[in-house]
Amino acid sequence: MPTTASATGLALHIGADVLTNERHARWPQARFCRDTVARVSRLCEAAGIHEQLVLLGEQATRARVRDEIAVAVARLDPDGLLVLTFAGHSERDKVDPDETSWCLHDGGLSVRAVSALLADLPATARVIVVSDTCYAAALGQHVATAATVVLLAACGEDQCVLMLPRSDFVVRLESLVLPDGARNPSCGTFAWLHEELQKDVPDVEMPRVWTNHAAAWTHRPFYLREEHAHG
Repeated sequence: MPTTASATGLALHIGADVLTNERHARWPQARFCRDTVARVSRLCEAAGIHEQLVLLGEQATRARVRDEIAVAVARLDPDGLLVLTFAGHSERDKVDPDETSWCLHDGGLSVRAVSALLADLPATARVIVVSDTCYAAALGQHVATAATVVLLAACGEDQCVLMLPRSDFVVRLESLVLPDGARNPSCGTFAWLHEELQKDVPDVEMPRVWTNHAAAWTHRPFYLREEHAHG
């Protein structure tokens, strides 16, 4: 991602489907990663976010992910929208259950570290994190930025997702926000999206929408400007 002038909207999509860590490499491949990245990229493009960076497979290293998040945070317009996507495996520390990490190409990156990188955003900025992974909602426990963060999580902080070729969560997300490639007029708020994502979904893999600012519940999902249901 370029390091020059700021941008109103930026997106960083991480699909960690090639793992070389000795422990992670024995796990089943997360086959849904590239489909998830493609679907969220389409949501961003429809929102007017044309500057998007995709890190897949061997590109999704700990250093590269940290660096690119830091660059995006530094470049984002003070009133801009950053979309951060992670698709892949996550793991929970056996000693410290509050320590959850995204499994990247060369090892784990804790969600605590991800949250620390986002902490440098100004209070006027907005972030949408699409967390398509096990323990997906755990990121919300560590958000410390004054910026408005909306977490779209594939499952709860203590739940796991199925390793299918496509993520039911992100397929549903795209169909609710952008059915047939056109904006859904019914998708007016994150509160509405939260309710729809949870309909007819098994309790063991329940999507979550979380935010650190109550006002965000009335914002329209994937809009560059901070629009409200009747704005």
